[in-house]
Order: sequence, then C-alpha cells, then structure tokens
Amino acid sequence: MQVDSNIRRRRALAGLLILLLSLATGGSVAAERTSAVSPDGIPQRLVLALDGIPYDVFVELQRQGHFTDFHPAARMVSTFPSLSDVSFAAIGGSEPPQGYQQMRFDPAQNKVVGNTMGSLSSQAHPSLGEDSRSYSSLHRIIGYLAPYHVSLSEMREIGREVLSSDKQTFVAYLETSDAVLHVKGRRAAEKFLIQLDEFLQDLQARVRTRTGRELFIDIVSDHGSTMVKGQVVQVEQLLRHCGFQRRDRIVHPYDVAYSLAGIIGSVAITTSEEHAEEAAQCLAVADGVDLVAIDRGDAIGILTSDGAGEVRLAGTAPEAYDYRVLRGDPLGLLQGMTAVTERRFDESSLFMQTLDAPRPDPLRRLWRAFHGDVKEPSSILVSLADGREAGNTQVRALAGIRGRAGTHGSMTRLASLGVLASNWRAVNDVDSRGANETLFGAGTVTAMRRVLTEQIARIDSATTSAPQTPPLLATSAPETLY
Repeated sequence: MQVDSNIRRRRALAGLLILLLSLATGGSVAAERTSAVSPDGIPQRLVLALDGIPYDVFVELQRQGHFTDFHPAARMVSTFPSLSDVSFAAIGGSEPPQGYQQMRFDPAQNKVVGNTMGSLSSQAHPSLGEDSRSYSSLHRIIGYLAPYHVSLSEMREIGREVLSSDKQTFVAYLETSDAVLHVKGRRAAEKFLIQLDEFLQDLQARVRTRTGRELFIDIVSDHGSTMVKGQVVQVEQLLRHCGFQRRDRIVHPYDVAYSLAGIIGSVAITTSEEHAEEAAQCLAVADGVDLVAIDRGDAIGILTSDGAGEVRLAGTAPEAYDYRVLRGDPLGLLQGMTAVTERRFDESSLFMQTLDAPRPDPLRRLWRAFHGDVKEPSSILVSLADGREAGNTQVRALAGIRGRAGTHGSMTRLASLGVLASNWRAVNDVDSRGANETLFGAGTVTAMRRVLTEQIARIDSATTSAPQTPPLLATSAPETLY
C-alpha cells in the first residue's frame, strides 16, 4: 500500500508540474534566422542544440547501439569559461555577450548586475537564433524541479514545431537537458538521450512518410559536465584571508566583485588593477582550484599551485600562440622538453593534440576568454577542478533539497567537451566558432543541396520504376504522438 501511495503522490506531482509548465511555455518565438523555404513544406534539416550534453555520454550510447542513424560523434570544445552564454553565442555566430553570464560585474556601472528573475528567461541569454519557442523564467525553475519530464516536454514541442514549419533549415534549442545533468547526473542523461534517439527516429519516419525523403539532423551541445557532485570552494573566504573584501562595487583598492549566478566550476573576478596579481596568486594555491588566468594586456598569465606561465597571440594567419613558462609547466605543454622555457604552437596542430588532454585546446581558449569571447572580460578567471564548484547560496540550498550531480564552467576535459553529430555527413572535431561554420557555413549549404539532389533523384527513379505505388507526398501521418 505504501508503494501505491508513493506512486499516486508522484503522479499528482507530475500533473501539477505539467500544469505549471503549460503556463510557463507562453514565450514568444525567437527571431528567425534568415533561411530559404523548403519546397515540400517540411524542413529539410533540423539543427538541434542540446544544452550541456557531454561528449563521453553520447559516444558511449553510440557504442551501445543508440543513434545508429548518426555518423560517429565529434568533440565540440567549449569556450572558457565553458558556459552556455559564451559558447552558444559563438556557435550561433551572434555578437559576443557583454559578460560571461547574465549576472556579472558591469564596469560602466561599477556594480554587479543581472540578479533578477528575468535573467532566468531564455530570451535574456545569447542563443543560436533558434526558430523554436523561447521559455520564461518560470519554465527554467520548473526545469530544475523536474528536469527529465520538462526536457521531454521540450522535445515534443520541438517535434510539433518542426512538422508545422516550412523553413528549409529549422534551428531548435532544448535547454533543460543541462538541468538533467546538474540535478540527476549521467544515468538520467543517458535515459534522456535514449528517449531523444527514439523521438528523432519517429520524427524521421513522419518526414519520410510526408515527403519521401530523409530529414537531415545535426546535433550540437555547448559544453560538457563533470558529472561529479561538487564540494564548495569558498572563494570569498580565501580572498578575505588574503586581505580582500567582496562587494557589489569596487570602491577600495582591496575590493573584489564577482557574481555567482548558479552552481558552476568557474568564477570571473574583478578587482583593482594594482592588486589583481595579488588576488590571482592568492586563489591559485587554494585547494580545489585548477588554474587562475589573469589579463596582462598583451599576455594572459596562467597560475597554478605548482607553476606559472604566459600565453601570447603570435599570429592569426596561421593562428599561433607563444607559451612561456616562468615556473614549472602550468599547462603541461612542454613535457619532455628539458631546458625549454618558451615555445610557439601552431593552433591547428595543438587543437588536435590536446582534444583529450586534461584541458583541451588551452592556449586559444585562454586567449579568447579575454580577447573576443565577451565584450567586457573580467580581469581574473578561476577554473575549478572536477568535483569542486562555486555557487550562489540560495541556489545551493535549493540544490540540497533537489539533488546535485555535476557542473561545468571550468577548463577541464569533462566540463569542456560537448558533442557534434550528424545523420547525413561525417563531422570533424571543432571548437565553438568552428561549430558555427560546420552548422551554418556556405560549405554546409552546398553539401546539403548536393546530398538532397542525389536523394530526390533516387526517389524519382524508384517512383518511375514502380508507377502503381501511390506517391509518398500524398500520404499524411497523424500527429497525435506530438
């Protein structure tokens, strides 16, 4: 009887959440990306952006026999910090965001801004310029209370939107997959992705029935997840021990300002120029800190507990970086090179060599974190080790009730590697800007036309050889599953 009672309570809770969700999904459709109209009235391609799905999880499911319609997945190396606002702005080809998160220190106003309920709305964040529905702050809150069920609801909504659109390429964003990783962890992510695979197969069958052709699908995620419950790094206490005072404004020489909008593996800190080095060195030696990066103008300083170095941009055509060690080898790039203290790295070669390193693509990510990825970079960026996190006190209290299972934001491999996969072409490992070219570049449009032409020619040939078969375009499937 106790089991039945628990089931009834869960069903009642699920019903309440669905009701709240129906009230929360009244957001407006995002501004549409300029695109051609599909000649048969159904999108020819779906670009599906999943928030926070790690490369390792997707690849393991492919090994187990899921996503068999897709070519082998590639790595999508996130920005640093490995956060959605920064990474999706690059993937979507939009302007860089003002800061690393909506809640941030604004130097023009000299205060921390963005600490409002409105900042939770998907409309407030940089995106892919998706065609799918944008969601309210309430939707995101509900997403953290019941992430698996809300993610499935978003999935079904995307299915309805795709089948009712006539855009040639439909861009959709599924945001609550990130909450699945944060709250439920790897097993729930696997369960969600298995449901996604079945959903995409069903969507493919519907498109095939209505048009006679395949639906091209490209999947991208913006970052990974540590998939490890985190222990808090007490950043404020560490800085206070070194003589710094956290405030919402910079007034005194030893003031520091930073935001903790959620529970993440990185912290962007602003302090006075004359004491920035002191603050960076204070944090670099702390337990749980992976590394600290500091903006030195023409160089980015890198500090770890056992090393120090600098990164400089050495060229853009081809892209190259100079890595100089001052103590130890903080990024581990000079291993086996005795007596070498400085080396120039070709970016394309280093990218491939470090894809599965403890910190993928480190030099470019560190440089761009302060030069181009955001409009108003902080003076100091802290990357935390896997299993460590910094977080908003209220959010952590809520998480203590609901559960915690991983985070992202740092430079580490697990937090940094998202996924890129396609069911109609092989794709290569990319970073966030490379993902933009792969998904929306001219070469993709050309390749899509070529493959579609070949596909339509095969359909025409099959129809000609079997004239008694009714044309597939005349068939309509019921939409009740969505």
